[in-house]
Amino acid sequence: MKKIAIIIVVFLFGFVFFALLKTPAAVALNLANPYLPKDLQIGQASGSIWQGRIMQLRYQGEQINNLSWDISGWALFSGRLKGNIKFGDARNTDEMSGRGDFSYGLLNQAVALNDATLRLSVERAMQRLQLPLPINAKGRVIVELEQYNSGQPYCEALSGEIASPNIDVQGLSGWFSVGPLSGKLSCKSGDIAVLVDPENRLGLAADATLKANLDFKVAGFIKPEASLPKEVHDAAKFLGRADSNGRYPLNF
Repeated sequence: MKKIAIIIVVFLFGFVFFALLKTPAAVALNLANPYLPKDLQIGQASGSIWQGRIMQLRYQGEQINNLSWDISGWALFSGRLKGNIKFGDARNTDEMSGRGDFSYGLLNQAVALNDATLRLSVERAMQRLQLPLPINAKGRVIVELEQYNSGQPYCEALSGEIASPNIDVQGLSGWFSVGPLSGKLSCKSGDIAVLVDPENRLGLAADATLKANLDFKVAGFIKPEASLPKEVHDAAKFLGRADSNGRYPLNF
C-alpha cells in the first residue's frame, strides 16, 4: 500500500510539473495580469513560461521590444527562479537593448544579475537626471555588469562599468563631440556609486551616488579642454569659481 501511495505522489508531481512545462506564456500572463502593475502594457506573447517571447513591453514611458527568456525549471527545487533574458536590437542605437543571467530568490526575494549588458540612448538617460544646466546631447550609454546583488536600498554587491563611446552636444553653432566618457560601478553602503574616469575631453572627474528615494548626487570637478567650443568654457563658469588648477566645482 505504501509503494502504491509513493507511485501516486510521484505520478501527480510529474503530471503537475510537465503541465506547467507546457503552459503557454500567453495563458500564464493572462492569469498573472491582476497582480501586475496597472500601467504595464504587454504585447503579444508566444512560447511557454519557461522559454518564451514578448514582442513589446511598455512601462512608465519606457519601451522594450522583442523580450525573450529561458528559465531553468530545475532551479525551482532550490527555491530560486533562474535563467537568462534578452531584449531589443543591439544594432539599433535608438532602441533599448540588453541581455543577462538572472536569479530570484522565491523566499528572500533577492535578485542577482551576472554577465549583464544594457544599452540605451544618452537622451533617454538624461531624461532621468536633473542637471544644473540645460543640455541637448546624443549618443549611446552602455552598462556592463559583472555582478549585481540586490540589497537595501539598492545593492549588496555591484561591479561593472558604465560608458559612452562618444557623446555629441548641441551648441549655438551646431553639434560638437565631447568624446567618450566612462565610470566604474560599485556598491557603497547599499548605494549605487559611479567613479568617473577623468581621462576625457571635459576634464570631468566626479563621484556620483544614487541614494535612497532616488536621491542622485554628484560631486567633482570639470576642466574642459581648450579645443572645445567657447560656449563650453562659458557654461562651466556658471558652476562656480575655478580653483587654482582651473577646475570648476560640480555639485548637484
